[in-house]
Parts: sequence; C-alpha cells; structure tokens
Amino acid sequence: MIHAKENNFDVVKDIFYQHKELFPHIRTDYMRRMIASGNLILDNDVIITYNYYKRNYKLVKSSMGEMSQKIIMQPNDCILHQIAAKNRNGSASEALQRFFKWTNRRVFLSVRSDNVIAKAFYERNDMKLIGKTSWTKDGVKNALPGDIYLYDNVEEVL
Repeated sequence: MIHAKENNFDVVKDIFYQHKELFPHIRTDYMRRMIASGNLILDNDVIITYNYYKRNYKLVKSSMGEMSQKIIMQPNDCILHQIAAKNRNGSASEALQRFFKWTNRRVFLSVRSDNVIAKAFYERNDMKLIGKTSWTKDGVKNALPGDIYLYDNVEEVL
C-alpha cells in the first residue's frame, strides 16, 4: 500500500473536497494529521484512512427483535475511517481489497444507515453488517443512525 506523504496533500484534499457532501466533517488539519501519522493511504487516486485499536473497545449492538449484545474490538483490530476515490472506475474496490490483504487483520467501520451506496459497496467487498450504532451531539434527540460492518477474512500466517 502506498501511504501519502506531505507533498501529496493537495491531491488528498482535492479528492476529499470532490466528495464534500459525503465528508463535510473532514478538515485539512485532519488530513495533515493522518498523513503525518502514516494512516492515510493514497493508492491510484483512492484514499483510505484507518487506525488500529490500542485496547479493547466494547460497543453494544442491538438488532430488531433481539436482545442487545456486545461487539468487542480487540487491540490491533483495524478501524477504517474513510475511503474515497477520484473516479468511479472500480479503483476503490481494488484498493480496498489490497488494503484487506495488506493489513491482514479484522477491519471494522461504521457508516450512516441512510448511505445505501456505501453500504452496497462494503457488502460487495465482503464486509458483513454486524450491528447498529448512532452518533449524537445533543443527546438522543437528534441521533444519527449508523451501521457497523466487519471484514473478517484474515489469512493465517504460518
């Protein structure tokens, strides 16, 4: 995987700004921090931002009609933050598949429940819907519903 360098900043910014409706919260200081930390991939005009969990992270998932249960992300599991492509030519799927092989660990992500295009993309790329979440700034009054996906086809290394 090719990680972005500071001299790639303008390309990264252009791709994110091309998708401003999907990433209104992405600021230039975040882009610079992700590049500096080595957690922003720029591969064939596809951006992937990610990080690794440092400790167990528990999330209560709820399913319609079922009791709630916990999803436990473990140290070294990957959290995929964003994926964005300059073009809709299959390059995002190719980059994501290379990322799965490169990281060789479980990959989690959350996405807005109403983002049907992204959810279909993740499902086409072997990710499974495993739970629900929500984000809020002002309590439960204006909670934004989200879905949690997992890629768990990790190859064992002998």
